[in-house]
Amino acid sequence: VKGSVNAFLDMLVDDDEAHEGDTGRCVDYYGHQEIIYLGPDENMTNQLINWIPMQAKRRGYKYASAFMSSKPGEGINHKQYGVTSEGINVYIENTLNFLGIDPRKERFSVKMTGGPDGDVAGNELKILHREYGENARIISISDGMGCAYDENGLDWPELMRLVAANQSIIHFSPKKLSNPSSKKSFILEADTNPNIKIRNEIFMKTYADIFVPAGGRPYTVNDKNWKLFLDEIDKPTMKAVVEGANIFFTQTAREKLQELGVVIVKDSSANKTGVICSSFEIIGSLSLKKEEFLSIKDTYVEQVLGILRQKADAEAKLLFKAYAYFGGKKSFVELSLEISKEINEITDLVQEGISRDKEKVLTDPFYLDMVLRYCPEILRTKFKDQVLAGLPDTYKLAVIAASVASYVVYREGLGWLQNIPKSHWVSALNTYMKKVNLTAELIEKVMKSDLPDKNQINSILEKSAARDLTMIELEKNLIV
Repeated sequence: VKGSVNAFLDMLVDDDEAHEGDTGRCVDYYGHQEIIYLGPDENMTNQLINWIPMQAKRRGYKYASAFMSSKPGEGINHKQYGVTSEGINVYIENTLNFLGIDPRKERFSVKMTGGPDGDVAGNELKILHREYGENARIISISDGMGCAYDENGLDWPELMRLVAANQSIIHFSPKKLSNPSSKKSFILEADTNPNIKIRNEIFMKTYADIFVPAGGRPYTVNDKNWKLFLDEIDKPTMKAVVEGANIFFTQTAREKLQELGVVIVKDSSANKTGVICSSFEIIGSLSLKKEEFLSIKDTYVEQVLGILRQKADAEAKLLFKAYAYFGGKKSFVELSLEISKEINEITDLVQEGISRDKEKVLTDPFYLDMVLRYCPEILRTKFKDQVLAGLPDTYKLAVIAASVASYVVYREGLGWLQNIPKSHWVSALNTYMKKVNLTAELIEKVMKSDLPDKNQINSILEKSAARDLTMIELEKNLIV
């Protein structure tokens, strides 16, 4: 880790001791200042996370405090706040609703990989219990040390004890099993070959409404073993999968299970809120001094968690809406990739377009307001000037482009821009966002009026006014 960090800093900093007497060693093919931010993954300890910005500062990197996210002090530590799991759980709820299960009123079953001591799995257990209580029944859990199974659901107080103690599932008390002397519930340590085999297969062979891989090696489920998810009549042992762990399935394994009717929410959608959280931490680090951030940290984190849930819900609802629109002819995995592709394509086009007129864009109140509206409320209300002064221009442009792209795709669905010539996408999106602001003003005026049907009028305005007004203006200019 330290070697990699210093290698990045060799490229980012050109006037420290690493370059003394060694001019010309770094060749710049890009022609622009590069700004790099790092995020956490497995085995990134708090000690390393704290060391990285300190090293960047020692070497003179301009954005040292923002160089690493998930900082335990002046940042938002991912494990402490369960930022990835918050998004995963939003997908779990949307998926259960799609399956016809209301998790707030009905019981449902879950099987998981990843233990109570893990970041994603441990926090997901906490959130499931927080949101649904006894309605959520955890049938099986397997982690690096072993596994636990209870067909009636593992005891929640005991699971919460293990999460709080940061302990593996093998420390689950046998006394808390519903049938401790039968095969219907057991704790197993992965200390022999037969036990390892059971641990490696239990999440495939046990029945549950939903499977959440929240830990495990890449491609644990692959082209050779995916059939272990099928029972004796070749019926899958779960109705849906929400991928909390990255690349847990090979693409072929996903396709085979989807052909048999399993709903699979891909990792690139399901667990992206960890990355999104890092972006908000970076904004705070770029805008505020350490003392300022710490003074508002509790509020800041609370607002970021709300934004994460909101963004996850927007994409989840688009995913299931698109599935219905295409009549089930496209899988959820395909649609997840299409959503990402469309958002990225629009982001790149918008960023390219506004970068050509950077000076005008970054002094235009309309665009600066987009930057501020992206931020948590406390940042834009208490530290507005510091945000606009502290964020690098390239970062502001990126925020504008990504905000426009995701807003339009989530709001209007896949393919809306295909009705407009690509050469006019940037101007169309600019018009659309201005019509969004106009619609908000119209809604406010209607609410203040004495019109008898103002709620119905506002629901119509909210649903389609920005899109319709944009198309009217484009037609007027003969663009569509």
